[in-house]
Amino acid sequence: MVSLTKRSLLLAELEVTEGTDPVPTPALNSILISDLVVKVNGELLTRNFSRPSLSPLAHVIGLSDVDVTFKTELKGSGSADGGLAADVPEIDPLLQACGFAVTLNAGPAGDITYDPASDSLKTVTLYSYPDGLLHKIHACRGSVAFNADAGKFGELSWTFKGLYITPTDAPIPAGAVFNQEKPPPFLNANLTFDGYSPVVQSFAFDLANDIQRREDANSAEGVIGFVLGGRDTQGSFNPEAVLEATHTFWADWKSAKEKAFSATFGSVLGARIDITAPKVQAREMSYGDRNTVRTYDIPLTFAQNLGDDEVQLKFY
Repeated sequence: MVSLTKRSLLLAELEVTEGTDPVPTPALNSILISDLVVKVNGELLTRNFSRPSLSPLAHVIGLSDVDVTFKTELKGSGSADGGLAADVPEIDPLLQACGFAVTLNAGPAGDITYDPASDSLKTVTLYSYPDGLLHKIHACRGSVAFNADAGKFGELSWTFKGLYITPTDAPIPAGAVFNQEKPPPFLNANLTFDGYSPVVQSFAFDLANDIQRREDANSAEGVIGFVLGGRDTQGSFNPEAVLEATHTFWADWKSAKEKAFSATFGSVLGARIDITAPKVQAREMSYGDRNTVRTYDIPLTFAQNLGDDEVQLKFY
């Protein structure tokens, strides 16, 4: 058979016990994705010994693990006045496996909030079906980067590392169920920076988790799992350049002023997402050009306020 790149399916389910397969199903754990890449990493052990022959010896594969990358839309579940476990967004297991802790706030004006965490971190099992094969990837931890342009959908780029298991022949299973909610475009976003509402075209942030593998000679592939050892959350945005009398971009950069940041996607309950950050700092200041209008290109540092709170996602 011919394996088509367009035909694929990704399932994701949180693990109760790290590294133990929770057996995700198409009906409950399908994730709507694009640009799926599964990269198997095997340490090539060459045998470069002195012999009468100049020809190479056969190599051996040592430590093995897997990198998985893909993209998703930023959208909620569509449940208005949610806040229950049944109302979490489709990407919930991915967010938790990237070090976010979820808080369910049930009630008439309920919401589901994701904050970075430093303990009790979760792992996820991914099933990747690249049209004819099945890669089961356990003990996955990862990181996520977000980007939004005016008038476009918010896009999340995911990177995970997991344990290697030899893939098996398997057709893409039937019965995949995806959340039918449409993602809200980046419009009427009420984006503010220290209370100032700039004219801005794009906004991005990257959680930048440091994912390191735990090497173990007692494990089948020499790797027992992965740790989230730290994060360096950064971002960027590109407001139009203004006078300092309008907003003190340059003075605030020089003083490393910490500013509150917020932006909203959507306005309908069940499809609204707020992104907030309590202490954002400009890392650099440089000029850009957008359709003949002078802009600022500003890389951002997302700093903590009271603890694990440098950025928050709220779905409601």
